[in-house]
Amino acid sequence: MIEPEPIPTPITEMLGIRYPIVVAPMFLVSTPALLEAVARAGGIAVIPSLNFRTHEAFEAFLRDFPDLPFGVNLILKDNPRLTEDLEAIVERRVPLIVTSLGDPTEVIERVHAYDGRVFSDVVNLRHAQKAAGSGADALVAVAAGAGGHAGTLSPFVLAPWIREETGLPVLVAGGLADGRHLLAALALGDAGYFGTRFIATHESGASETYKRMLLEAGPEDVVYTPEVTGVPANFLKASLERFRAGGKPWKEVFSAGHGVAFVREIEPAGRLVHRIAQGYHEARRHLP
Repeated sequence: MIEPEPIPTPITEMLGIRYPIVVAPMFLVSTPALLEAVARAGGIAVIPSLNFRTHEAFEAFLRDFPDLPFGVNLILKDNPRLTEDLEAIVERRVPLIVTSLGDPTEVIERVHAYDGRVFSDVVNLRHAQKAAGSGADALVAVAAGAGGHAGTLSPFVLAPWIREETGLPVLVAGGLADGRHLLAALALGDAGYFGTRFIATHESGASETYKRMLLEAGPEDVVYTPEVTGVPANFLKASLERFRAGGKPWKEVFSAGHGVAFVREIEPAGRLVHRIAQGYHEARRHLP
């Protein structure tokens, strides 16, 4: 595939990337290989610091990862490694930090000191206003249909609403899987935040069982429930049935969003980035 034309937005300018395609941090799924493939194709991917079982393993990743755009997700609440992981992030000068579940003020101050960027996950206006007041550079509108701990508001409402109320750039999360969705996201905000679709890539850390389940599932097979973590989240119905029979929560329960409707093959992540960008251009040309 010929490399698609760039798609400039405030987010691409902020991060120095070609396309406003951001791959969400996914627990036990995001890998260094996924980050590198997405970056080399012109997007950016984010990895949870807790995907590395020890702080030392996280430090080794930061040391060894090539000089490409990438991001790290920090859980701010009940994270015993937060302080030491943040120190390593500052030392490495990680270009993008995405914060979840807590007050991002300290992280923002430390990351802005080396001219890095901080985005904050939000599911409602109250959280958006708090993150904006703390100095976040952009907000991730985690709307209904997103995998994992999703909100309940439609992306058609949440993204433009918090963008208007805070004045910050917004990334749209919730059901995005192809170029048409990216086009819609840019009508609502400033970038697309993709998760489920990138689980079904060669570079993801998902098991073959997980990937096959995505190929076989539809959006009606996604269940929004608090029973796994105590907080409502989206999971594949078939994996929930195994959990209810005694399976381990994070080993056998598979998260997915409504974008599973468009997971039809497992492919290289870089090719997927280019297909989404090309699909955006095609969809834009076909608008009336």
